[in-house]
Amino acid sequence: MASAVALDASPANVLRAMRGLIIGARLGYPDVLHLEVRDSVGGAWRLATQDAEFFPVDPSELLHKSIEDAAIDSATGELRLTLSAGATLVVAPAPREASDDPPNWELITPDGLALEFGPGLRWQISRADTSPAKA
Repeated sequence: MASAVALDASPANVLRAMRGLIIGARLGYPDVLHLEVRDSVGGAWRLATQDAEFFPVDPSELLHKSIEDAAIDSATGELRLTLSAGATLVVAPAPREASDDPPNWELITPDGLALEFGPGLRWQISRADTSPAKA
């Protein structure tokens, strides 16, 4: 069963709730990865990279694998998804270049929360249907 995610949750708690089958994986422009994950109760999770590198670079390698674990490295901000069949997805933040760099990735939960991570070790959780506060 999918877990509800609270607006005041930490990134680790949000990622702990993200489990399910990757049903969509595609590249966007420029070099952006879009994933859609279906959880056990049919909820849709959407992950998109922005200012980050990801491995593997071919999204077809991710299709039809299940997310078994997800974690953020507290020193580097690297997102690591452990997948079924021994596969892994790694999202590595790009080096910070300016104070207005975009987030490295964004995750939208089935209940409409958005977790933005980056640049740096900055993160924010907000409603996906509202604009994030400007720092």
